[in-house]
Amino acid sequence: MEYRGKQYAIVQGIGADSWKWTVHLDDKTVKSGHAASRAAARNSVVWLIDRTLKPKKVKPVSSPNSLD
Repeated sequence: MEYRGKQYAIVQGIGADSWKWTVHLDDKTVKSGHAASRAAARNSVVWLIDRTLKPKKVKPVSSPNSLD
C-alpha cells in the first residue's frame, strides 16, 4: 500500500489482536511496529509518514550587525 508516496504494509500477526506494520521511508530507512488493531496500525503508519514529511522548522539567524 502507499500513503503520500511512501510504501507500507500492514499484516495480521498470530493472535486476533496482533497487527504488524512496516514503512519504507527511503532507500535505507525502514520502520516497523505492532498494534492491537488494523486501524491502530494504520494510524501509526500515517502518523509516522506525516511526521517524516513535515517541513523542518528553521530558526532565523540574526545578523551580527543587527541593532536589536
